[in-house]
Amino acid sequence: MSKAGDTAKAESEGASASQTSTLTSLKSTISSQILSSNMSKAGATPKTESEGASASQIRTLTSLQSTISSLELINSLRRKRDLMSLLCSYPLDMRVIFDDFISKPYCESKLPLKLEGLLPKEIIRDAENGDRSGSNFIFGDANLDFIPEAILDMAADLAVHQLMETLISICKSKNPKHAKCIRLSTRSDVEKRTVMEKVTAALNDKHHSLDILNSFHGHLTIDATGYPTSEAEKELKQHICQLLQLSTIKYDDILCTLQIEDEMSRSRYLVILVDRDGEEIVDPQKVGLYGTLLTGVLVLITTDSPSSQQAKEGGLKDGLVNLEIRTKEHLLPWVVFCDTAGKEFVYSSDAILTTAVRIVEECRSHLHAILLVAKWLKNHQDVRMWELALHKLQFTNPSHDVINFHGLNSIMINTFLNLIWDGMNKTQQNCLLSCSGIPKIRDGIVDHELMNHWMSSLFVDAGETEKNLRQLVENSIFLQFDGVGGRYIWLPEETYQMLEWIYTLYPLFIEKSNLGLTEPPNTDKWHNAVRIELAGNKISELPESPDCLQLKVLMLHRNADLTKIPSSFFYHMPLLCILNLSYTSVRELPCSLFFLEQLRELYLKGCECFMKLPPEIGNLEKLEKLDLDETQITHLPKEVQKLTNIQSLTLCFYEYHVKKNMPYSCSMIIPSGVLSKLNRLEHLCIGVNPDDARWNKNMQVILPEILGLECLQTLSIYIPQLELLKLIPARIFELDFRFIVGCHMQRIISSIPPATDVEFKQSDCSLKFVKREGVTDEIKMLLRHSKALFLDRHFTLKSLTEFEMKNLEQLRVCILAECKEMQTIGGGGDLDDNIDMLPHLLFLSIFQMKNLRSIWEGSTPPHCLFGMLQSLSLQSCPKLVTLFSLDFLGNLSLLKKLIVKDCPKLSTLISHESSKRNAHAFLPKLSKLLLLHLPELSSISNGLQIGPGLKEIAFYDCPKLHSLSRKELVSKELTAIKGETNWWKSLEGRTPNFNLIFSPINEEADLMTQLGICDDDGIDNGPGDSVGKPSQPTGIATCVSNSPTRRGKYRRRRISKTWEVETSYLTEDGYAWRKYGQKSLFNNKYLRHYYRCTHKYDQGCLATKHVQRIGEDPPLYKTVYSGQHTCRRRP
Repeated sequence: MSKAGDTAKAESEGASASQTSTLTSLKSTISSQILSSNMSKAGATPKTESEGASASQIRTLTSLQSTISSLELINSLRRKRDLMSLLCSYPLDMRVIFDDFISKPYCESKLPLKLEGLLPKEIIRDAENGDRSGSNFIFGDANLDFIPEAILDMAADLAVHQLMETLISICKSKNPKHAKCIRLSTRSDVEKRTVMEKVTAALNDKHHSLDILNSFHGHLTIDATGYPTSEAEKELKQHICQLLQLSTIKYDDILCTLQIEDEMSRSRYLVILVDRDGEEIVDPQKVGLYGTLLTGVLVLITTDSPSSQQAKEGGLKDGLVNLEIRTKEHLLPWVVFCDTAGKEFVYSSDAILTTAVRIVEECRSHLHAILLVAKWLKNHQDVRMWELALHKLQFTNPSHDVINFHGLNSIMINTFLNLIWDGMNKTQQNCLLSCSGIPKIRDGIVDHELMNHWMSSLFVDAGETEKNLRQLVENSIFLQFDGVGGRYIWLPEETYQMLEWIYTLYPLFIEKSNLGLTEPPNTDKWHNAVRIELAGNKISELPESPDCLQLKVLMLHRNADLTKIPSSFFYHMPLLCILNLSYTSVRELPCSLFFLEQLRELYLKGCECFMKLPPEIGNLEKLEKLDLDETQITHLPKEVQKLTNIQSLTLCFYEYHVKKNMPYSCSMIIPSGVLSKLNRLEHLCIGVNPDDARWNKNMQVILPEILGLECLQTLSIYIPQLELLKLIPARIFELDFRFIVGCHMQRIISSIPPATDVEFKQSDCSLKFVKREGVTDEIKMLLRHSKALFLDRHFTLKSLTEFEMKNLEQLRVCILAECKEMQTIGGGGDLDDNIDMLPHLLFLSIFQMKNLRSIWEGSTPPHCLFGMLQSLSLQSCPKLVTLFSLDFLGNLSLLKKLIVKDCPKLSTLISHESSKRNAHAFLPKLSKLLLLHLPELSSISNGLQIGPGLKEIAFYDCPKLHSLSRKELVSKELTAIKGETNWWKSLEGRTPNFNLIFSPINEEADLMTQLGICDDDGIDNGPGDSVGKPSQPTGIATCVSNSPTRRGKYRRRRISKTWEVETSYLTEDGYAWRKYGQKSLFNNKYLRHYYRCTHKYDQGCLATKHVQRIGEDPPLYKTVYSGQHTCRRRP
């Protein structure tokens, strides 16, 4: 065989096992589709007659039209079958193209060929239409002025290779009957004899002999060229009988035919029949080689010349041919190359033509490699470029080790690495490398989904993304096809695997978070990285000046041991867009950071050692987001006004002076005129220390500037003076605002559980009204647009009705704390029956209300009152006597959680009068009920049925509750009852079912942890509380000072994240702690011990506590908790 033939055999890269399987499935599917199409297109008789035509004429016409339509469909299927069989024999994995064809039943509208960009449009169009005439034009001599001899010989080799692969697939098929006749058509009688020699040589090859010939009982090669006319058919039959070693009677033609048919029906034969030369052709049916060939295979090698086509009417019909292989169609690699590179350039000189032939031979029928090379050479007339391309195809790239590409087509490796990869710009290389993380791109991905991936992961803008995708498609690196939902982008398997390997050498994304690393990974792999994540480790030092020319995202947050960044660290990161240094111990920013011209986002949240924002911050003119929450900066430099592109700004200011008359380091927290320059600002969050006397004056200056920001969408701010509310225009109320209004001072420890505080902070449009008297019109207006209200220490308010209920209609969350004059939540005055009462409220928490007597007071409450309420919590209400009346109880049909704690006068949840009426079960949605520290509680519901869906109930310190009544607890879904062991033993009327679901409370362990409500909203969990996720930025932060450090500076902590517990013994709180220090205090003989969560580094939990003994007889311990657990609670 020729070089091309040797290559076709050697490159069983040409048809892998998966391709062979695909080929077998393809042929089986198409054969059944053609059969069903023949049956379904038999012709239908219309039910109506046209004017002027008889019924018989109509039926004849309809039958004719149906027959024509049937033939067109069958021809289309045959054409597609032959083309896809041809493509399956080539090295490129075509599964993505054939999936729909193989898996779906035949339908003209559902069988497009997904070959756009891979083959010339004319070939695709003709295959869709089932037309071979166009293909004759495309593949024929008239289209390509002169086809080099080497290409013709290569086409013959490829046709024989396709035949061998087809025979192998038939031998391996579970259905050996699906293809029993293959016609191999050549261009001429001369080529026919050449192909016969190649087929004989291929079958004699040891590899093919094992795979093919051993699967048959016998193998016959019948050369009919020695029997030139149909008159010699008797002699041909005699010759076949001799080959089959059958006894024959001379001149008995009928007996000879019967013997051949009998032998063929009993044994499986591979028959190679070479047709006669000229116009006379052999009919296999007449010589007994087809009709009874049940499990064998007949290969008819014939010619495809016009004369033989006319004579075929007497030969083997197209309908009996299961597959047609044409040497002419195996000119496809040459046609694709010429069509892509430009035929006029290929044939422009003998030198280029000779080189082009060698290139196509070198590509060994790999269509994708041919496409890539042709696109690279398109419109080039310089023969040196063509010779360079050939050279690159023949030699391995020295910068890549081919051993790492084991199993991939070597020519594709050379084509991609030598011609394509090295010639792409860095952005395109990164786009391709990022595809290695999208496995489904091997089967096709919608183009806009791929572009979105690039934009989000590589920070490439939409215009550049679209441009890169278009170029990659135009250069045939990506292939594309139309599908459901749009245009699909397909990356061939070989290219995908090469990108995977390149990615291991030059990763785009280095993700090493939460691994406990004490030093950064090797910087050798940093230079190609686009994103590096090293968060949550124990890194304390960074390299001096790493080479990161492509880096766009650097995540270093939660490395608490990182105190300093080398001054030159950022010099070689010109493209850095996002930098996260949150919750590190950095004290200052290195000078190299301020040369990051592309920096868009800078996060310094929780950097408690960071005290000064340098003026050089103004150099970062492209900065869009700056987060300084929970830092210790004292003022904002005026250079911030240069950040005209900033869209989100989170600030938190702290200023303390040890002595009363000691001056502030800076008279203004935010200089005048700074905020007004930030015209694009959309999100502004300012937190201050409420003890900072500068803020009152500063607020009067900057508030008009803030209100003039036209793009503002979110505003979080502390407004100490009610008079300032008069300056706020109505349009501000349409924003997502978070306001603290009032005198927010002198609060060392919050009485509000952290989880409740988080519920409030996560709400949109929230108002925290603090330490005031009376209700102004401005507050009412603000309430009218609020969805969350935190009323903290109001001195005169007796009921929410004083706000006017119409102003509370939008509330979803309501928290009431330490309002000493409040006696009831609603009622107690003249109410408008036409106004809904808190119709959208979902969450209500009440704390430390020393004069609260009821939730509703007065006449029957409106039906809509609390109609949407899902969570109700009451804590520390010493005068609360009645919780619900029967009339009020009917409003709580959606209540899911009810927690009542530390209400010493409460004897039952429902007033005594309501017990006279017992119609049906109330609180139908209630699933959790907690009753804690209720010393007078003697009945849960005073005989009423409640909670038919109740799942969990808990009691603690309810000494007068002597029984659990089945009349009250009617739930059949109850799965848990919790309480003290001694109380349970003394309980009257315990049922066996109750005993099965009871679990005792360990009185030495943390109560709320055992009750499983540390994540509950509105529950005072005390120690060990966790909301299950990190808290949101507080924004309107208020801060207090604790004890000074050795340097005389004051550490600041957020009020809302700190609470204390005093106990007579040290208790477990359900979390794992690690001691990290201790110190002695003035006038106290006991040391203070400091602890942090054990999961600070592996899970990023920032919760801390300190414990100190404060009493000796009896012993007393004070534990102060700070921060919220974001780790998983230990079992």
